This record gives sequence, C-alpha cells and structure tokens, in this order.
Amino acid sequence: MPNDFSINKRIEVKIHRIISEAISLKIKDNRLKKIIITEVNLSRDLGYAKIYYTSLDQNYQKKDNKDLLNKASGFLRKEISNKLSIKKVPQLTFIFDTKEEEANHINKLIDSAIKNDKK
Repeated sequence: MPNDFSINKRIEVKIHRIISEAISLKIKDNRLKKIIITEVNLSRDLGYAKIYYTSLDQNYQKKDNKDLLNKASGFLRKEISNKLSIKKVPQLTFIFDTKEEEANHINKLIDSAIKNDKK
C-alpha cells in the first residue's frame, strides 16, 4: 500500500510539471499563458487526474479558462504520454482552485474580529 501512494505522488508531481511547462512554453494561445496549475490529484488506478488551476487575469471568466483548458486537454495528454512511460494516460478534469479566495475571505474575517475586539 505505501508504494502505491508514493508512486501516485511522484506521477502527480511529474504531470504537474509537464502541464505547467506545456502551458507556459508550448501552447501558443496567450489566454492560457495566464493560467497557473496549482495542484494535481490522480486517482489510484491512474485513469483520472483532477487538475486545479487559477488565473493571473482576474477579468477573465472562470468558465472561459475551463473551456480553453478542455480544448487543450488532447495536446496536454499527448505531452504527458510523450514524457512519461505509463500504460494509460489519465483523463484530465480541470477545476478552478478557490483556495486563495477562501483564504483571503478568512483573513478578512479574522481582521474584522480583531478590530471588533479592540473596540
């Protein structure tokens, strides 16, 4: 069992690096250049990968970014298959990462609680 976890974790890190490099260096669409891959979660059977992303451009719609990434998923899967020697290339599912927004909201709540305590 422990080896399954370590193998999955290593493949997740490699897929993260491959996708990040492909988006920043190989894809020519400038709209994708502002996307940052934050996390990759791989299923135990290596069949599915959840790719969490965020965007540097706050004006751009989350749905548009997801559509762009879904269109590029074939290319990204090809890049993964070229650089990794695994039997099955996982299906990529892109999910907008809201951790940063949630962290900012919690920080604001903490700051307001501290200000209210001082009064």
